[in-house]
Amino acid sequence: MRPFRITRVLGVEVIGDTSLIALGVLLSWVIYLELRLPDSAASPTEALIGAALGGILFLATVLAHEVSHTAVARRRGVVVKRIRLMIFGGASEIDEADMTPQTELAVAIVGPITSAVLGGLLLALSSALSGSPAIGGALRFVGLANLVLAVFNLLPGLPLDGGRVLRSILWRHTGNRDRSTRTALRVGRYVGLALVGVGGFLVLRTAAAVGIWVILVGWFLTRMAAASTQSHRLEAATRGRTVGQLMRPITESVPGSMSVAAAIEMYQVGPRLRTLVVSVDGRIVGILGQLEVDRVDPPARRETTAADAMTPIGPADVVDVNTTLLDALQREAGAARHIVATSGGRVVGLIGHAEIAELLEPEDPEG
Repeated sequence: MRPFRITRVLGVEVIGDTSLIALGVLLSWVIYLELRLPDSAASPTEALIGAALGGILFLATVLAHEVSHTAVARRRGVVVKRIRLMIFGGASEIDEADMTPQTELAVAIVGPITSAVLGGLLLALSSALSGSPAIGGALRFVGLANLVLAVFNLLPGLPLDGGRVLRSILWRHTGNRDRSTRTALRVGRYVGLALVGVGGFLVLRTAAAVGIWVILVGWFLTRMAAASTQSHRLEAATRGRTVGQLMRPITESVPGSMSVAAAIEMYQVGPRLRTLVVSVDGRIVGILGQLEVDRVDPPARRETTAADAMTPIGPADVVDVNTTLLDALQREAGAARHIVATSGGRVVGLIGHAEIAELLEPEDPEG
């Protein structure tokens, strides 16, 4: 299932991952179990009400954490694309093009501060409501959870807030944002692996539920750091470049009336057919590559035309040559699996896996 829209805050769209529902249910269940412990005076009905309140309140505090990032970013002139809530917390998708080390530090640190302040306020409120065991117990749980969230987010590794703090300090010291990002991402992977190890130790020490949760958080952080590393490589490789600078120019097209077998004989070099464009009545209307060829049984390739075998080019595949390369690559892929570059309404080039792989190849240290 796709993320769902929740609301808008400060003009920024807030969306929820479907795993957010699982988080709310899980937290409510944990709070209910705590409220039903022998030393709690809450009845089953009161515990259910307190658990539901606690689950909703915790999600609200996670949103408040992310909104604090958004508020500071917007105040400093940085664009926030959207806020996303998920099972392991939230993420503010911030356009980092206008970031400075000082701005990043301010935007990053305000999240943990917000969680810490909320945690303290909720703990104080729970003490004031000690006469209501269900409500007071739920507030105490959410308050403690926010304090844990504040500490966790200060761990020094991307994509956590502490990793952004680390990057901002390194960036200010070295003047090199890319190198600082790589260092903070590497630390993020190490922190994730360390959490997995701590979780395994807790499981062995009989704290199985907590240990499993810590392992999952560590695994998630490691995966996020790895994904962020790839995103950073892509952003660095595409910076300042357009679609027209990477595309493979189209110098000829396969006539739609040509058979698949004839196209293979004429255009294939090596074991696979490189993706070509197909033209019908002078217009480029589709692509023909190895995937399309494989869908046609070998005996039928003499009778099947390129127009019949091709994947049609749709609006989602087409991008103007002057579009920034990063924007083009971050678009949702169309059926053609390629970026089809156009100029003045005419198809002039393709970007496929081969071009992207070449773009991301590490530079030769020998020069």
